[in-house]
Amino acid sequence: MSGTAIAQAIPVLISPILSRLYTPDDFGVLALYMSITVVIGVIATGRYELAIMLPNKQKSAFNILVLCILLSLITALLTFILLLLFIDPIVVFFEEPKVKDWIYFIPIIVFFTGVYQAFNYWSTRHKTYKRNAFSRISQSTMTAGSQLGYGFIKSGAGGLILGYIIGIITAALVLGWKIIKNIPQLTDELSIKEIKENARKYRNFIRINSPHAFIDSLQDNGIIYLIMYFFSKQILGSYSFAYRILKAPVGLVGNAIYQVSYQKATEAFNAGQNLQPMVKRILINLFIIGFPVFTILFIYTPEFFSFIFGAKWREAGEFAQILIPWIFLNFLANPVSFIAIVVNKQKEAMYFTIANIIVKVLSIVIGGIYGNYFLSFIILSILGSLLMIFALFWYYKIADTNSNNNY
Repeated sequence: MSGTAIAQAIPVLISPILSRLYTPDDFGVLALYMSITVVIGVIATGRYELAIMLPNKQKSAFNILVLCILLSLITALLTFILLLLFIDPIVVFFEEPKVKDWIYFIPIIVFFTGVYQAFNYWSTRHKTYKRNAFSRISQSTMTAGSQLGYGFIKSGAGGLILGYIIGIITAALVLGWKIIKNIPQLTDELSIKEIKENARKYRNFIRINSPHAFIDSLQDNGIIYLIMYFFSKQILGSYSFAYRILKAPVGLVGNAIYQVSYQKATEAFNAGQNLQPMVKRILINLFIIGFPVFTILFIYTPEFFSFIFGAKWREAGEFAQILIPWIFLNFLANPVSFIAIVVNKQKEAMYFTIANIIVKVLSIVIGGIYGNYFLSFIILSILGSLLMIFALFWYYKIADTNSNNNY
């Protein structure tokens, strides 16, 4: 958690400098670029990286890791082919001709994103959390340093994109270095037969969790395309900047708790223990940590943004203020969402994701029809908050494994 805190703190701390080196338009281009890579990258492994945690045998886990890397390579190659076919429409949508040179890096990012995800769960399986933390810090440091450096030479959106690319590659290499170094010793564990057997055994990850993850990714990234369509690159840049700052505390605590709790909950579930007390404890602690912070942010966010990031970012602060109740409830719900995977309720969890997408699409479309982006964000915050409250009750209910025959 301390490593995650440092990794999340770095981009937040340099944001007052970045906000003066780059424009809202530049951040709008970065948001569009990242949305493409994230939507594809999240399913690069077919979500088999989640299965790395499950087998009792080390050999099975290693062969799932290899499966993830192979699938990442295949996904990257398919992405490259699609980009060659649709490069011109993509560049037109970006409204930034210079971005064309960076489009061809997307398959590379997709591959390293998949590799990073696989290595991340391999490390979590072995409880080498320091390695996970160091990879996040390395990614954050390289991204921040690159974006600052290129910002000072007035590189525009390209500087933000290049920093993002360097960060992703660094994180994957740092996390996987020890595994790469020990490949000669691990080759005895490699088995094509075992790879196929595990692919079949855990096929629900690619059949159910992968579409779920893809749809889930569209929750955050699909909204970017709609904002760009109905409003402008400047509004998109302000929204993405505000969302990035708000998500920092969510990622700071949520991601670390999710990973560690997922590992512990898997062991507890396999041992026949009830998971509801664990989920209740996590939610209470998150509420105690988050409520005072988000309350202060809700009251003073526009002033904070204007003072810290510059007057041109006040509107981003107003967006942030509207979205804070929704973000706070996400802060509570995301760290316990692992429970749906552990108790095999992935299909039901996907319905929440679909509902969330419908809420977001309706919010932006309604505001877009009336030409009022503030209306879009108000509707999004209200409906999104109600959905998250329902999700919290559901996660708590299914965590009562003594009354659920889940497998």
